[in-house]
Amino acid sequence: MTFARLVLAASINDQIPDPQTNHLPAEPTTRSLIEYYLQHVYSLYPAFPESSLTSLVDGLYQEPPRPVRSSEAWLFWMVLAIGSAAQSRKTGDQYYRNGLEFVARALPHADRALMPGHVAQLLSLLLLTQYSMVDPTHFDSWYLIGFTCRAAIDLGFHQDPASSQSSQDLERRRRTFYCIYAFDRLARPLHHRWQRTNSTQGN
Repeated sequence: MTFARLVLAASINDQIPDPQTNHLPAEPTTRSLIEYYLQHVYSLYPAFPESSLTSLVDGLYQEPPRPVRSSEAWLFWMVLAIGSAAQSRKTGDQYYRNGLEFVARALPHADRALMPGHVAQLLSLLLLTQYSMVDPTHFDSWYLIGFTCRAAIDLGFHQDPASSQSSQDLERRRRTFYCIYAFDRLARPLHHRWQRTNSTQGN
C-alpha cells in the first residue's frame, strides 16, 4: 500500500473510467485549457511558477517530445482536467467527460507524483484537491485537503526555514503554503454543504 493508493482509496467517491486513448490532445486544445486554468484558477492560487507549466507544454509538443517525470505528467494532465471540468455546466457534458479522461491519464503517475517527502508531492496533492472542487462526485475534497495540509506541515512549509534561502525561493515557498491554507478554508464549508445536499437527497 503506497501513500498514493492510501490517498486515492480514502478520497475517491466513484470509480474513474479507464482512459480512452494514449495520445496527447491536439495542441490548440491543450493550450486553450491551460489558458483557461491560468486565468481562472492559477490567478487566484499561484502555487507553482507559471513558467514550469508553459515550458512543460512546449517540451511535450516539440519534435521529438522531451521525456517527463511522473510529477510533470501529473501536473500536465491535472491542469487539463481542472481547466476542462471547471467549464462544465452539467454532469456528463463534453467538458466533464474530458476532465475525467484527463484525470484517468494522470492516475498511472500517482505513486511517484504523490510520493512523500518531496515538494512535488505538495503540488500534486493540491492539484488533485483543486480538481475535487469541480468534481465532488468522484473525489472528496475533505480528505484531500487534509492529506495536503499534513504533507505541508511534514515538509515544514508552515514556517520559514532556518537555513537561508533566496528571496525568490522563500516567496515561492510561502505562496505554496498560503494556497494550501486558502484551499483548506474553502474545502471545509463546501464539504459540509455537499454532505447536507446528499443527506437531503437520500431522504
